[in-house]
Amino acid sequence: MAHATQTLSQQVAPAPAPALAPPQVSIDDLFDRSAKDLSGGGQPLSPSWIEGEHRVVIHTVEGQVKRGLIRDVDLFDPHIPLEQQTGYAPERIAINRVKAIFFMLPQGARPPPVSGKKIRVTFSDGRQVAGFSDDYANNDPGFFVIPADNRTNTDRIFIYRGSVQAIVEG
Repeated sequence: MAHATQTLSQQVAPAPAPALAPPQVSIDDLFDRSAKDLSGGGQPLSPSWIEGEHRVVIHTVEGQVKRGLIRDVDLFDPHIPLEQQTGYAPERIAINRVKAIFFMLPQGARPPPVSGKKIRVTFSDGRQVAGFSDDYANNDPGFFVIPADNRTNTDRIFIYRGSVQAIVEG
């Protein structure tokens, strides 16, 4: 017995493995910033994400006007799925063909309160929209405008920057 105890106490633990350098990872590699916020708020991290069902009128750069519904859509995706008739597959409209998306007010709803700077947007085809915007000066591919004329049934307008000739403040 004494011999067994002596042998165990004389054993040496193996040498530790050499330390590995931690991987080089940026914060952007860890998070998908385009994904929805899963904290329970249900709001996405992208300002272009539109949650829910919305009645819209899409104006194309070719002059077409298309009416229908959009549901849970990112306005910066390559295509906007527009449901023109219930029960049919949505038409996928390429955003490079879209000039603006007019979001219509729900029946009986009042126009939103005005916020942001007053601007006048001139499109490449010469047509104009006047309203108020908080985000027109950013570098995103599009921005929202609340119409200056509150007699319409338009809630807000999403304008694609590629279809804009000029934006004037005031």
